Amino acid sequence: MSSEELTYQKIWNTLSSVDCNEHTDKKGGLTYLSWAWAWAMLMEHYPTATFEFSENEIHADGSMTVNCTVTIGECQRSMWLPVMDYKNAAIKSPNARDISDNKMRCLTKTLSLLGLGHYIYSGEDIPSSSKQPAKPKAESKKTPAAKEKPKNKQQTASEQPKTQTTISIRGKEWTAASRMEAQKKAITIATPENIENVMNFIFDTILHFALPPEGSSTKESDPKTVEGWINQFTDNDDNKKTLVELYNAGFKNEVQDLKKRLKPLCELASIEEYYKSLNEQKEK
Repeated sequence: MSSEELTYQKIWNTLSSVDCNEHTDKKGGLTYLSWAWAWAMLMEHYPTATFEFSENEIHADGSMTVNCTVTIGECQRSMWLPVMDYKNAAIKSPNARDISDNKMRCLTKTLSLLGLGHYIYSGEDIPSSSKQPAKPKAESKKTPAAKEKPKNKQQTASEQPKTQTTISIRGKEWTAASRMEAQKKAITIATPENIENVMNFIFDTILHFALPPEGSSTKESDPKTVEGWINQFTDNDDNKKTLVELYNAGFKNEVQDLKKRLKPLCELASIEEYYKSLNEQKEK
């Protein structure tokens, strides 16, 4: 393929469909893609591609940020990464090995901006083009000691736990914490090509986690309206920061459109109406 024929969209479509799962490793609760395999895969599709590292940024506390740029024809993406230890904490006064290792981590992160392994950073299991209907999970065998105690038949809905352990969103199980972590990763690799998916991800997060579980009781100090619950959720430090980051990164219109999408929900008169609307969406 000649460089004249290359576009960001074509590159994204090609690389984003690659399943990288067999070449990943987990460390510190995060999933990493083998840089050597990632580069080999890039060479298989675009053998004239190049990468380079610009000057390292040294910060006041002695930590460092590395910067990488990948070029394919006339298309180019750049990304940065703090030099981190195995706990994913920034290293002060990193040595040559620390810097070298993190440069290659930065390379794979840059490749994700072009589509290769991007779904790993957004918290998904496989690329969207490869998804198949989920197979039923085999029930785990419980030892006698692990058996649950019989529930009291008199227990009412208001006495149920007030937080849901997991929520299924588009076929994947999430907790509030794992969802927010995935959202942060998705925002760090937001591009004009994938911003719609990122905003849909954020909208689904708000839709499913802003309000207390259906049927649970609320405290007197809790918001009285759907709008109050949603505002409380989006004003949370983590949520507010991610939206501000998107806004400052040039996605002003997308952030404003998200607020417009939330407006019909905010106009619902009660939490009961919210869940009625949510259940109707699940049925579609």
